[in-house]
Amino acid sequence: MGQQPANKIAELLKQPLSEQQAGLGSLFAQIGSLMSAQNSGNVSLPDPVVKAMQQILGLRLSSAQAPTAQDLQQAVRLSGQFREAQLSLPSGAQPQGQVALPDLKSALLSFKALLQQLGARSEITHPAGQPPAPSRHGAPQGQAQQTSSGFWAGAASQNLQALLKETDSALARLRLTQLSNTKLSRDDGPRAASRPMDLVVELPLAFGNETAVMQMQVGRDGAGNQEDDEGEPAWRLRFALDLTATGPLEAAISLRGGGTYASLWVDRKETFDSLNAVRETMEAAFADAGLDLQELRLIRGLPPRTAAKYGALIDRQS
Repeated sequence: MGQQPANKIAELLKQPLSEQQAGLGSLFAQIGSLMSAQNSGNVSLPDPVVKAMQQILGLRLSSAQAPTAQDLQQAVRLSGQFREAQLSLPSGAQPQGQVALPDLKSALLSFKALLQQLGARSEITHPAGQPPAPSRHGAPQGQAQQTSSGFWAGAASQNLQALLKETDSALARLRLTQLSNTKLSRDDGPRAASRPMDLVVELPLAFGNETAVMQMQVGRDGAGNQEDDEGEPAWRLRFALDLTATGPLEAAISLRGGGTYASLWVDRKETFDSLNAVRETMEAAFADAGLDLQELRLIRGLPPRTAAKYGALIDRQS
């Protein structure tokens, strides 16, 4: 009974957030375009705006080299999904060795306040081409790299207005993802055959001047579902990417009974062939990470949106 009011509030929030959200890539494309124009002298933005944009771009996970476990951990921590939880921590509770950086949601809230101070006005918008709402139940869906957005030359105020519009849409996306993670609202997306995940996070990835967004889901079962799991807890990880160089990719990794099971779905034939050619290198990478790889599956084509049981063994003939 105590949760019913919270559930109702969550449902009331879900619709406007769903209508106002846009993929994080739209904001990063706008910022990247304006930064390039600023550097080439085609636009003239206030110095505080330029510094804020640089800070936001710096929160992307770099693709210049393979990210480490610590890089990925920090990217998740700075994703904006845990802002309120981090604010509730006692002063000085920052984990040792972690750099004190603002998370994405905090950075965007500060950026929004700055743009409003400079005269930009928030407006309720319904962006076209919205990505599907984040889901803990269905398959993850990455957001493709976006080309540069347009801009107005000189010191036009329209640039600040465009930035505020994209910032508001990105904040709606972050809040919608947080709402999904509270488990208070219904998930209207297609459902996979496996039990829902516990957490969904979206991570912006830097590819030169472009930004792709990886959607990652994490879940933990109290006990394994397979008969040979001997009741041990199992961790499940799913993620999806859509890169210009590779096309759409989806992956599922399961850690159970001391073993690691991995499946990788590849949409584009040339990408599948390239990965298949380095299968032994991929298997060695698991061993180098200290993981006991029991199975690595490379599967041509993306899994059915409503049937794939991620983290479990897949019958490739079905």
